[in-house]
This record gives sequence, C-alpha cells and structure tokens, in this order.
Amino acid sequence: MKNNKFLIITLLVLVAIASYFFISKSSGTLKNELKDFAIEDTASIDKIFISDFTGEKVTLTRGDKYWVVDGAHKARPESIEVIMNTFYRIAVKSPVAKAAMNNVIKDIATKTIKVEIYLGKDKPSKVYYIGGPTQDQMGTYMVLENDGEKSSVPFIMHIPGFSGYLSSRFFANPLQWRDAAIFTYQPEEIKSIEVTYHEKSEESFKIEKNLNTIHLIDGQTFQSIQKFDTNKVYQYLTNYEKIYYEMIVLDEVKPEKQDSIRKINPFFTIKVEDVYGKSTKIVALHMPNYKQTLDDKGNPYPYDVDRMYAILNDDVFLIYIQFYTFDKITYPKQFFLK
Repeated sequence: MKNNKFLIITLLVLVAIASYFFISKSSGTLKNELKDFAIEDTASIDKIFISDFTGEKVTLTRGDKYWVVDGAHKARPESIEVIMNTFYRIAVKSPVAKAAMNNVIKDIATKTIKVEIYLGKDKPSKVYYIGGPTQDQMGTYMVLENDGEKSSVPFIMHIPGFSGYLSSRFFANPLQWRDAAIFTYQPEEIKSIEVTYHEKSEESFKIEKNLNTIHLIDGQTFQSIQKFDTNKVYQYLTNYEKIYYEMIVLDEVKPEKQDSIRKINPFFTIKVEDVYGKSTKIVALHMPNYKQTLDDKGNPYPYDVDRMYAILNDDVFLIYIQFYTFDKITYPKQFFLK
C-alpha cells in the first residue's frame, strides 16, 4: 500500500516537471517582443494615431492642458482615460489556436484597426494591429509590430478583470473623439448669457454681469428689468458648469437631409460670452417624433420629447442634445421675476 502511494506521488511529480519544461519550451519559441503590448508609463505617450480599413483616421496629441483631436479640437477626457487605461493594463489572454490561425491572420489583414503609439519620438514606440473579437466576445485578436515589421503571430488580448472585447475602444472617426462639452463655465467666468425662445419670444431674456452688479434684460423689448430675484439669477449661472451634447449626427442623416433640418425654424438659441472674450452659441431644432411617443390622450407628440437636433458654433455637423440636460438652462424669463 505504501509502495503504491509512493509510486503515485512520484508520477505526479514527474508529470508536473514535464509540464513545466514543455510550457517553458513552448513559451520560449515566442519572442517577448511579439507579445509585449502593455505600456507601463502612459504619461510618456504624447501622440496616438489610429486608422482603420474604411479609410478613417485620427491623430491625438497631448497638449499642455488636454489632448487634442487632429490639432484642432479638444478630445473627450473620458475616452482618453479609457484608451490610456487600455495601454497600461492590456495583456495576453492566450495564443491563437492553430485551427483558427489562418482565419484570424486573414481577418486582421483585411479588417484591421492600426494603432501607432508615440513616446516622444518621431517613430512609434509600439504599433498594434487589431482584429475582431473572439467568438465568446471575451477577447480581441491582435498583432504587435516590432522594429517596423508586422508580426505573423496573433494573440488573444484582454484586460484582466474586464469582460468584453477591446476593438471598440480604438475608433478612428475624429468626430467621435471630440469633447462633448458645450458649456463648462464657472459663474465668475460668465460675462453674459442670451437665451432666445423663437416660439415664445416673450420668455426670452439676457443676463449681463458688470463688475459686482448683474442685470436682467427683456429679450423682446431689450429693456432692463428693474425687479427680479438676483439670487435666482446667480443660482441659474451655476447650471452652466456641465452642459454636454449627446453625440454628433453621423451616418444616420445624409447631407441632403441635414440641409433640410437646418432650414427648420429654431426652437431656442443660447449664446454665452465669457470674461475672456470667447463666445459659444448653440441653436436647438425640433426632432420629428420618429418613435411616435403618445401624450396622455393617446395622441402622438408633434416632436421628439427626449432629444433635439442642434448646431454648435455654426459647425458643419449636427449634434444630438437632450431635453433632460437643457431643462437646467432653458428657464422662462418669468422664473426670475419677483
């Protein structure tokens, strides 16, 4: 009996040793450079270039205060945070099975997202080629470039502790990278606010700050209003700290349809000028009630009750904005009167 136990233990030890050497030998056939995707010091990243198989491309560069999209627009801070976290935590989940190797390589070659990561040099320090997700959606096929040469060895990549695939984090459309902020003012930064209601002009108003005084002006007569609640006005100014749009209208609306939308009579216009001389203007336009949302009497509302189209600073692109967000700053003039 003792001999049998000794024999079993000996066999288990031998199997463990053999497995160790087999795994070590197998791993040794793959150069570390081919699977070294992560970047430990993401603070050193100063530029990211992303392109995809459709021809879309974007360049993100680190500025003094924030990241910039194609040298012109502030990047979404939350999207930059996500991609930096991805660079830092990305890890190999497993090699690609031999049976799937050819299909994966073909997929990466034809439908790839290319990501170039620069760390203060003219040449990228790392280059990713990103394919599609695994069948269980829990990993992403990726290939790493080393010394300017694209590896022929793909890996299944993931982020430990995260459930899902990674390719959706690397979008090449520059519009999706733009910061969605419209108004992000502290009250002391605001010089004037002009709110125009095109359907009810009697509710329009303008607020002006001059040194330590504040004025409320009738938007119809342009005359100063003598009796108003200054506390309500000052409280109203605080609502301009975090006003964002939902997204830029992309493929859903064709150029000719966008032109027709722009001809719709505006719902409201808000223009804010800050103490530094910069002004921001947004024009809101009703969106048709495509969802056929019904009122209390069972009749469809004339317009969408959740979202609107909008034009920001006369940009060529339409954006979506939400009533929920803009209800905070679209008070009628009567709200401020005593």
